[in-house]
Amino acid sequence: MKDMNEGQYDLVAEKKKEFNKPSEAAYLNARKASDMGNLKLVKEFIMEPYIGHGFELEKGQVVHYELIDGPQILDTVYLVKSRPSEEWADTYPTSQYGALTYREGMHFYSNHPYMRPLLTLIKDTVDYENLKAKYGDLAEHNFVYPGGRCQVAMHEQAYGEPNLYNCDWGLLEGIAKVAGVEVARQTKIPNTFMHFQPLAYDKQPTNYSLFSAKDVFKRGDHVQLLVHDDLYVSVSLCPLGDQHDMSSKETLTTFPVKVKIFEGADGPLETAPDPQFKSMTQGEFIKNGFKSTPSGRVGDKNSETAFK
Repeated sequence: MKDMNEGQYDLVAEKKKEFNKPSEAAYLNARKASDMGNLKLVKEFIMEPYIGHGFELEKGQVVHYELIDGPQILDTVYLVKSRPSEEWADTYPTSQYGALTYREGMHFYSNHPYMRPLLTLIKDTVDYENLKAKYGDLAEHNFVYPGGRCQVAMHEQAYGEPNLYNCDWGLLEGIAKVAGVEVARQTKIPNTFMHFQPLAYDKQPTNYSLFSAKDVFKRGDHVQLLVHDDLYVSVSLCPLGDQHDMSSKETLTTFPVKVKIFEGADGPLETAPDPQFKSMTQGEFIKNGFKSTPSGRVGDKNSETAFK
């Protein structure tokens, strides 16, 4: 730990180690089961382009997304089945306790005040040496971004035509299919978790560069995620597809993707513990008259960082 008095104490870095540790055993157990072929197939299906896909996952299962005919960007969101309009996989705590790009062993945490692991990335077969050889040391393919998903006005601006298929609408459709239209109406689509999208956060001011997926991935490449609670899942196959030629809407190329759902050989796998935080929900905070407990102190002219 660095000296707090020098202003160098990194609260996030220190708390990250502590917060992620209880979930490590479940990750290692699931990874071992996958590596040893001790997962039992429960369901398998193909997701086709230009429609939103919705399905359910159960606690202790593993979801497997696989490239079959060509490279294809995936946009995914996860809602807790018991309270889909209240709790979902959220990119802010996920990035806080992981990163903006994620690798094996990192967790998708839910929104505040729950902030518990909902999924863990247990396997990623992509050749990172090849990816980085093509596009540099910062190149990744799993990532989050503010909002994350492509939206209809962006496509209209880029390609001059309204109502083109976009991930925002696809994810809304997927939520409606799995959770019902009323839940879709109530839910503000959470920020999205992306897979198989070559990029690098390499610009100044900070932003990303997007790259062609040609020769980055291979048939059979997949990611697997351990599921820590019963979830509704919505997936959109991004219309940018292989991200190879985005110069016109006619050149965008999109491929189907295979989904497999597994569980352990003897049933559901071990899952991560719930930290069971006691803070109020938004509704409770409003009902309580917006009362919170102050932290720290109010600065004055004698404070160390006060302007002189």
